[in-house]
Amino acid sequence: MTLKDKIKTLGNAYGVSGDEFAVAKIAAELLEPYVDRVEIDEFGNVSGYKSCGKPGAKTLMLDAHIDEIGLIVTHICSSGLLKVAKAGGIHPSVYPGHQVMIHHGDTQIPGVVIFNDAMEKGDIKDKDLYIDIGAKDAEDAKQYVQAGDPIHLHTYHQELLNGYLSARAVDDRGCAFIILEALKRAKEMGCKVGVYAATTVGEETTMRGAYWAAARVEPDVAIAVDVTYAQDYPGTDPNESGPVKLGKGPVICNSSIANKKVNDLLKVCAAAKGIPYQMESYMGRTGTDADKIHFTGTGVTTALVSLPLRYMHSPSEVCQIKDVENAVNLLAHFLCSIDSTTILDPFAE
Repeated sequence: MTLKDKIKTLGNAYGVSGDEFAVAKIAAELLEPYVDRVEIDEFGNVSGYKSCGKPGAKTLMLDAHIDEIGLIVTHICSSGLLKVAKAGGIHPSVYPGHQVMIHHGDTQIPGVVIFNDAMEKGDIKDKDLYIDIGAKDAEDAKQYVQAGDPIHLHTYHQELLNGYLSARAVDDRGCAFIILEALKRAKEMGCKVGVYAATTVGEETTMRGAYWAAARVEPDVAIAVDVTYAQDYPGTDPNESGPVKLGKGPVICNSSIANKKVNDLLKVCAAAKGIPYQMESYMGRTGTDADKIHFTGTGVTTALVSLPLRYMHSPSEVCQIKDVENAVNLLAHFLCSIDSTTILDPFAE
C-alpha cells in the first residue's frame, strides 16, 4: 500500500467521536507489520509498540486522535425527520444542504441536513439542524435509525492541484498516518528507544483516550501530533499565533505545556536533516491531546507537533502532502536521536 493509499484509507474511514472502533481496526492493521505488538483497549485506543530490546532505554509515545467531529441522533420527529446534536466542535452553518451518512449498527443510512430560507438569514445553531432520510413518518424512520446513532458528513478524499489534499477528518487522520509512518521509518533507521504509536479516541469531545493511553504507557516523552490553523487564506490573521502556511513544513508549538528541551531537539533534528518547519505560540491550553497527556501520572514531558490545515472542522479540510512527509521525517529522525543518555531536563547543561 502506497503512502497516498494509506492516507486515503484512514481518511475515508468512519469514526465519529464516541464510536471509533471501525477506524481503530484500520489503524491496528496498518501498524501491525512494523511493531512487536498491537493493543486495542476497551475504549478504542490503538497502541503499537516497537521495543529496542535494551535495558534502561527510554520510552517515547507518539499520539494522534482518530475520532472525527459529527452529529448524533437525539430524537425521531413525528414527520420522520431526525433531530440531531453535535458530537464535537462542529460549525453548524456548514451543515445545511449537505449529504450525511447515519450509522445504525452495521447499516449505513444516507440522509441530507435540511436547508430552508430562514437559514439564509440568521445565525444557525446546532439546535436548528434536522436530517431528512426520506422517511414517511416516525414509524417508518424507526425501522432504520434510532436515538444514539452517529452521523458523519458524506465527503471523502479528493486530491487537488500541486499536492494539496481535501477530505473530511484530516483532523486528525492525517496525523494518525504521520505517527504510524514515523514509527515505521524510525524502526528501519535503527531507532534505539521504545516507541508507542497511540491512535486515541474522544479528542473532539472529552480527550479521554489520550489520558488513558498515556496513563497506561507512562512514557518518558510524549509528542502529540494534531492539526493547526493555517493563516494563509482570506479571513485568517497570522498575528494570532504565527504566520503558519501550507507547504512550509510541520509546526512546533511554543506553549506552557510544551517542553522546551524537546522543542530544541526537534529543531536540531530539522536543521541537521534539512527539514522545513514552522513555529506557533499558544500559551495555556493547546486544545489538543497534549493538554491531557501532560497531566497524566506524575506529569509527562510533552511536546506538540502539528500539520497545517485550512478550513478546520468543515466538510472539506485541506492540507499539503509535503507537510505530511516532512512531519513523518522530522518525527522519525527525532526518535532516532534519542537514547538512554539523552538529557531532557531543560535546566541541565
